[in-house]
Amino acid sequence: MQSYTECIPCFVRQAYDALRQVTQDDEALVHRALQRVMREAAEFPLSCSPPAMAQTTHRIIREETGHPDPYAAIKAESTRIALELAKEARELIAAAIDPFKMALRFSIAGNIMDFALMANWDRLELGSFIETTRLQPLDDGDVEKFRTAVKQARTILFLGDNAGEAVFDQLLIEQLGGADVCYAVKGGPIINDATLEDALAAGLDHVAELVENGSDAPGTILDDCTDAFRRRFDEADLVVAKGQANYETLSTCTRPLFFLTRVKCPVIARDIGEPVGSWIVKEHRVERPRSESPKSKRPKGIVS
Repeated sequence: MQSYTECIPCFVRQAYDALRQVTQDDEALVHRALQRVMREAAEFPLSCSPPAMAQTTHRIIREETGHPDPYAAIKAESTRIALELAKEARELIAAAIDPFKMALRFSIAGNIMDFALMANWDRLELGSFIETTRLQPLDDGDVEKFRTAVKQARTILFLGDNAGEAVFDQLLIEQLGGADVCYAVKGGPIINDATLEDALAAGLDHVAELVENGSDAPGTILDDCTDAFRRRFDEADLVVAKGQANYETLSTCTRPLFFLTRVKCPVIARDIGEPVGSWIVKEHRVERPRSESPKSKRPKGIVS
């Protein structure tokens, strides 16, 4: 999807929040970095997706601060909190009438851990995380479409989003049956998106093969990913894309997939056709046929 003028203040706010993760008192550094970000934002073509600007923004921040990963501490903390919550979540899933649907709820619920949209989590919402998730309605028709796609897939490419959230993705992957699952993470630090280190901390290597996409952009900008990753994307029987940034970058892609996200932004709400606050299981369909994908099994582990 394209960007809109109302995205521009978000670009600047994200930059300011990231800079404050690194320095609290170096006003000259913050000012210099923000000037560069605002110059880039002023020239940013709205025909490009918001994650393309976020990629530029956070490269500037890393250059100006000399900090390779401004959100490293936040990511570690989000994973710690998620692992604590996941203990109770796993018990609820095991006891549920429909464990698949309950695990799907928790995977989408984990999308709350998003520092691109807020510098601090809503602690009240986080405190009621388990109960809210247990009762959250999902469109039954969309859930059944997703369930059917999972049952038919031999190979699944799961595009991760944020660190912490990845812990809850593991709960869903555990319900995906006998398919070979590959979990994709970013090739380098970007906001609080999951990297290989974050996925390992979440324990995802126990349930999926881990692969880096080669990009330091939020979401999945295919032209910025490695050839090896793009082959996986094309060949997987099923692609599952988590989070808003994956929707922003893949909503016009030329292969079918499923988006799982919470709608947290009015721009996304308009584009996806659902109100802010909705929990989405959305099938993305295309008319162009794809060739048959390979059915060979891949071992679980890590692939760069």
